[in-house]
Amino acid sequence: MHLLDIYHKRREAGYHLFFKNAKYIFNDHAVIVLFFLFGALAYQYSNWLSTLSQGLVGIWVHLLWALIMTVGLLLTGVASHIIASDLVFLLPIESKFNEWFRSALNHSLLLPSIITILLVAGSYPLLVMMAGYSIVELLVLAVILICFKSAHLSIILESWRYTNQRLIQFHLVMLYFVLFITVLLASYVTPYLCLAIALVYLIVVHFTGIQPFSEEKKGWHWHKLVSMEQNRQQQIKRGLALFVNMPQDAVSSKRRKHLDGLIKIMNRSDNPYAYLYSRAFWRSSDYFPLWSRMTLIGILYLIFVTNNHWLNILVLLLVQYFSHFQILPMAKKINQHILLQVYPINQSSQLTGFKQMMMQPICTQIVLFLIASIFTHDWIFTGTLLLSTIILGLFFVYFYLARFMRNKEKKVRIR
Repeated sequence: MHLLDIYHKRREAGYHLFFKNAKYIFNDHAVIVLFFLFGALAYQYSNWLSTLSQGLVGIWVHLLWALIMTVGLLLTGVASHIIASDLVFLLPIESKFNEWFRSALNHSLLLPSIITILLVAGSYPLLVMMAGYSIVELLVLAVILICFKSAHLSIILESWRYTNQRLIQFHLVMLYFVLFITVLLASYVTPYLCLAIALVYLIVVHFTGIQPFSEEKKGWHWHKLVSMEQNRQQQIKRGLALFVNMPQDAVSSKRRKHLDGLIKIMNRSDNPYAYLYSRAFWRSSDYFPLWSRMTLIGILYLIFVTNNHWLNILVLLLVQYFSHFQILPMAKKINQHILLQVYPINQSSQLTGFKQMMMQPICTQIVLFLIASIFTHDWIFTGTLLLSTIILGLFFVYFYLARFMRNKEKKVRIR
């Protein structure tokens, strides 16, 4: 079998895994929730645009737009589709892997290109207000961003070589800086000037060492390749595990000293499962980062969308729901520890312990939302938000959680 045939087979297997479970992800309930969420955001966006005057947009709007475009462009990396066994079976033909990684680069550029086009299309009304953009100039801006994304992926590929890591870090920092400044400049002037900057940047990057497919380069850093690809696959499985039962690899834990107080509170509980779940959540490298990012999104939404419309509360309730819905698979995942099977305690208290633990992130998020709302909204909106988040939190823990666990057990029995 040709080397590229192996690559395409693995890539198609990844697509098959996603589309196989897509019906569980985009079910009727999820579609309705997303419909209301995007509808609320579009309504707020439209109302906000009506308050702006063409050519007289504040600098903070330019800065925020440039930041969103920069972060959105750099979200994805390179899908190499390398597995651990390749270190044994494919390492002897390492010299032929340039074509493998060229295909990986091209396919990894597809998704960010789609994201870029959507971001640019959504920004069109704002760009008209900021710099009087035309459709052609909008397309030029999309080309600029895709050029920068191509440079980003090339730097990632170069980091998989035995290249000086300081050089890689320097190029990444310069990429973030030049990209942000270029996008910020594009919100003030014609994008044709920014296109020239992007092309010059690509030339400079190429001639300063970022040439991952050069024949003069040393071999590929296989252990780094395997590690990064395993992390990418784990993130995909973690997302799918919110909707279906997915086998997941072991993940690392990280102590966060500033959160030890929350764990110690559960140590006083008579239910040992409450302490185990609390420790597993606050020190996890998968569930806690997802929860914290969703919480940050809610806080930023409160800070930047300062009107008191009821749709804002609906958006925040959706953020609260999704940020805690992604924690639910942890309830069964802890059973993978063999010692818990022989521990002399009734396993019926497991659900009770998980409920006690779930109150911690829910209450923490409510407090953070409350603090942000106090400084940015009136007291009626803040009180309504507090009451609605408490009601949703109680419903989630005492009604929805038990139903979710029963459905999971039924699916396991059927299989």
